[in-house]
Amino acid sequence: MDEPVWEIPVHSPKRAQSKKPKESSPQVKDDVSPPWYPSGLTSEALDPSNLELGRRTPWGRIWGWNYSEALDASWWQNSPDSWWGVWPKNVGSVRIVAHTQNKIIVALGEDFIVHIYPLQTGSDVSTLVRYRPWGEILKDERVILPIGGLQNENGDQLCMFPYHEIHTPQEAAKNLQSRNELHALGSAVGRLHSALKQEATPNTEWRWNARLKAIEGTLKTTTLWRAPHTKHVQGLPPFHIGLDGIHWGEDVTLVPQPRPLVDHLLCENERMPPIATLAHLEQTIALRGGFSDSVPRASFYAGWEAKTPPTWGGRFLRNLKGGVWIWRYEAILLELARARAFKQPEAESMCMGWLNDVSRIQAKLGVLRMTNLGAKTSLMLFLLSLGTIFFTGEPSTGSSGGIGRMVLATLVLLLAVGLYRYTDRNIPEPY
Repeated sequence: MDEPVWEIPVHSPKRAQSKKPKESSPQVKDDVSPPWYPSGLTSEALDPSNLELGRRTPWGRIWGWNYSEALDASWWQNSPDSWWGVWPKNVGSVRIVAHTQNKIIVALGEDFIVHIYPLQTGSDVSTLVRYRPWGEILKDERVILPIGGLQNENGDQLCMFPYHEIHTPQEAAKNLQSRNELHALGSAVGRLHSALKQEATPNTEWRWNARLKAIEGTLKTTTLWRAPHTKHVQGLPPFHIGLDGIHWGEDVTLVPQPRPLVDHLLCENERMPPIATLAHLEQTIALRGGFSDSVPRASFYAGWEAKTPPTWGGRFLRNLKGGVWIWRYEAILLELARARAFKQPEAESMCMGWLNDVSRIQAKLGVLRMTNLGAKTSLMLFLLSLGTIFFTGEPSTGSSGGIGRMVLATLVLLLAVGLYRYTDRNIPEPY
């Protein structure tokens, strides 16, 4: 079948600027798998008829279903037993719009857009509607939610949406070069996260760090990075955002995406902090040619911060307790996994280059944690010294011992202030 296939490519800035045409590599030429099939994890050829039997991979078994049936208009004449929501009537044509990294997009006439998930990774998309509290929250937000779908024990098989425009990778890449569009995207994500805040769950940093451990162990990276998180870092209901799930119009509208396959294979499903979602989206944009000196990351984050609680942004993005850097690290690990799973050597090389710099970042953060601890310790000693001095009444007597203790306390206070200022000036900026 001559079906449209597209995926926003990952490329280095140097290659992006190159004017010399470059032939596709033999690897890309020879690989006829659609972009959602992890040919890097299995040597089995794609056969939709037996996907329901599963595919063994080094990272665990993947499950799917015979999606090819849904590509035939006759299949839509009768509603399957496991269907939920609205069922389309009188489907005259099924037009394949695109294959992306996690789905097949098809149009049912001019009435509906259907996302077909050949490989199933849970029910995150349908749950946004079928779980009533979340559906009530999201119905007033700038999101396009499914109105019906099909699922089995492995999760969503397909979700049906009201008809809406689908943007090509070229259109999406163009928007990634616009400061205003990136600010609007950040604002859209911020509005979504703020709306879901009422369903937030408390800090579960040990589970988030366990995710990192699991990913590092499977990928066999030489990096090791864990972080404490403040009480303000909470988990939100999963609303996955991808570049092909962004509707660029007068206002940015978001379309929920399924849980990424590599996330499903490598780690447990967790309520993730909003900053984690933001960092993942940021790295996705960066690896696909977004951001530059003229279009900095700050425009993206500023849009998000403008729509979220103060305790989520500002200094909390650069805090030694978590911040955005630990989530950038996780995002790169998952991008590395994706690159290996889908046989994208250039993306893998870029991710490894980023990870090679992790030790330097960690060393700097380690020093700053020590100076921050030193500042807190010095301040505590100052307060204790001051309390001792005034308790004994030495300032009123004017004794040399009292004066000496006051001088020492002052020096300790100056040390605390100096260490605090040093730490604050040298914490890596979130952008």
